[in-house]
Amino acid sequence: MKMAIMIVDDEPVNTMVLEQLLHQHNYETIAVSSGEAALELLMDPQAPSLYDLVLLDVEMPGISGIETCKRIRQMAGYEELPVIMVSGRTEEKQIAEGLDAEASDYTTKPIKITELLARIRSALRYKAAVDERKKYEARLQYDLDLAQKIQQSALTPPISNGEIDVRALYLPSKKLAGDMYAWFQVAPDRYGVIIFDVMGHGVSSALITMGIRSILPGLVGNVQYPVDVMSELNRQMTFLFSGDDMQSYFTAVYCYIDTTNRRIEYVNAGHPPVIVTSDEGVCHLETTGVPVGMFEEPNYEAKEIEMQPGMVLHMYTDGLMECYSKDIDDGIRWLEKDIATYGVGYADHVAERLVPKIEIEDDLCLVTVKLM
Repeated sequence: MKMAIMIVDDEPVNTMVLEQLLHQHNYETIAVSSGEAALELLMDPQAPSLYDLVLLDVEMPGISGIETCKRIRQMAGYEELPVIMVSGRTEEKQIAEGLDAEASDYTTKPIKITELLARIRSALRYKAAVDERKKYEARLQYDLDLAQKIQQSALTPPISNGEIDVRALYLPSKKLAGDMYAWFQVAPDRYGVIIFDVMGHGVSSALITMGIRSILPGLVGNVQYPVDVMSELNRQMTFLFSGDDMQSYFTAVYCYIDTTNRRIEYVNAGHPPVIVTSDEGVCHLETTGVPVGMFEEPNYEAKEIEMQPGMVLHMYTDGLMECYSKDIDDGIRWLEKDIATYGVGYADHVAERLVPKIEIEDDLCLVTVKLM
């Protein structure tokens, strides 16, 4: 495929010489006699895919070549289009002005054929590399968008019945997140709810997240109880990441809710404390073990609390604490204060008022479990 070069020069003789020269070297050309005409052609929606390089005369009536170059750079799709300025003047000041206008290169008249062709080849090699990079970025973006859809399709829909109401707020800091949650009705009166946060960000943590999420339905359905669930997850992690250079881990809280016996059994594997509110006050479901995948035999401990009517469990990842403060204890205090203020509307407060005021740097996840 021939490369297409736009020649912008108000002198017909110059244009004719350049066209003949470029045609001899297998380039296609289109010639215009002013900066205004060049800009008009480039405004066509198809133009970014039509032109590979612009040879732009500096001294022209109307807008100069330098001003034309500035305007080209302001147009969408032309930030990296090669523009070679051509001038009959050799003053350093004018050359500097051309380069300051973001010209790719600069040459002088009378045209030195060998030099001009070398500059064109160099600029077109750069253009080919840019085009290849853009294709790669487009493919990567497509893959990331698809991965994001897959990850979001794995999010558990809300549950709401006469026993329990479970819903979540999920705000990734990037396309893909290392945070995840899930809940399962393992018996007519029993529910398993988990939230976890994989070390790191982006693609690597998201892949681990999705791997863990894929085994949860079978795991929770078979073993149910928190110590068994966490121990099996730990076994899976240490099996997958047994090499010293591949270690990964995640923090998690798993709550096993028995609505008949009115008990909640839980394991907190190095995760921020669950904030529990009820008519009797506030309590925390603190850490009972190390993060999952950190050690081969972590010896998790389960604890229990008694269910109270109207009790609400606020399970969250550290990205929510960091919305308040980088200090963990301070972040939890502020989080607890806002939970007391907004109650069941706390998730709406986070999404509509808290997060829009800041730029979140970490994935953010909040699961709210209301018990009847």
